[in-house]
Amino acid sequence: MKRFKVLVLSHMYPSRAAPTSGVFIHNHVRHLIALGCEVMVVSPIPYTPSVLATNQRRKVYRETPRQDVIDGVLVIYPRYLRPPGSLFHAPSALTMYAGVLACIGRIVKEFDPQLIHAHTATPDGYVGLLLSKKLGIPLVVSLRGSDINVYPFQDRWTLGLTKKVLAKAHKVSAVSKALKETAEAIASPRAPIEVIYNGADVKQFTFDPEPRNSIRQKLGISADSVVLIFVGNVLREKGVEDLMQSFCTLARDFQELHLVVVGDGPALDGLVSKAEEVRVGNRVHFVGRRPHHEIPGWLSASDILVLPSWREGLPNVVLEAMACSRPVVATRVGGIPEAVQPGESGILVERGDVRALTEAIAQLICDPVKREAMGQAGRRIVEDRFTWEKNAKRTIALYHEVLNEYER
Repeated sequence: MKRFKVLVLSHMYPSRAAPTSGVFIHNHVRHLIALGCEVMVVSPIPYTPSVLATNQRRKVYRETPRQDVIDGVLVIYPRYLRPPGSLFHAPSALTMYAGVLACIGRIVKEFDPQLIHAHTATPDGYVGLLLSKKLGIPLVVSLRGSDINVYPFQDRWTLGLTKKVLAKAHKVSAVSKALKETAEAIASPRAPIEVIYNGADVKQFTFDPEPRNSIRQKLGISADSVVLIFVGNVLREKGVEDLMQSFCTLARDFQELHLVVVGDGPALDGLVSKAEEVRVGNRVHFVGRRPHHEIPGWLSASDILVLPSWREGLPNVVLEAMACSRPVVATRVGGIPEAVQPGESGILVERGDVRALTEAIAQLICDPVKREAMGQAGRRIVEDRFTWEKNAKRTIALYHEVLNEYER
């Protein structure tokens, strides 16, 4: 197999200060390397002087090193100006480019990449477009979710940048068919958009009875209890308020039902208050953001993954839960229906339909045989269609296509 030298550009990438940020991009990179690619990662970080490091996110920016090696991958973290707020999303594409430009000479001298692979249409994809022109090498852009579902509709400037990226990138991929269709409605791509699904590490993500028992003991949850789990950013648009409303309803009828929330975010305080208000605080466990290597254990400790998001690309936690043989209750949004087979590996409901969400969860609470069958089916689906090895092979085939076309 031909070896490619790939410059990966992604503002989402793990660092010592934020080890869970963009773990899915890192997994993608690791499997590209395993198949023979040489990869250098550039992950721009907002410049944050000490006087502005006033919250956890800004402290993370401040504490991120300028350069690091993660699992053998060289990662450079150039700084760029990025005031907070969605109004600055579009101009951040230009300031990010300036930040990357400051280190690009060294990158070309030491690495000499053959192509750029940017993750998200904006700001990274637009930065990649400018770099592609400057360096005279092709650009691949991977669409992830909010870069197509949310950002283009915030303002005309972001919409314009997104259209340019879709039209001018040498090749565009999307993590789901749904995202591909939304992107093609925004602009006509230079070439047909490829669907390359995210993956799960089926060796790491598998059901494990040991953490199931130890985590339940630590949280004071009996072996016979049914445990719902949410994993992700605790944001309103993730449907966490719908989830809490459903849980509070179900908790009245199922006295041994528990909910574990893995993650943090601005909606967390509201969930804590709601749990205390209806007196189910002893059955709702807020465990915070956990290292990615711990997630298989938390999923194994649960019985049902619940993800009532309002919008998605293709959430990795759904694939990871299925790999751990957990059934999924989720909303019929984005690429979720392309992974979760209704009635086979989970149950899908319409976004915002709390009653349907509650009924779907109740159905699985009452039927352990169905939960087991759905979990096993989910594992088979992931092994067949959603592994990082398959993702990397499809991506490398895309690199072949792009470079063959570019070199003509």
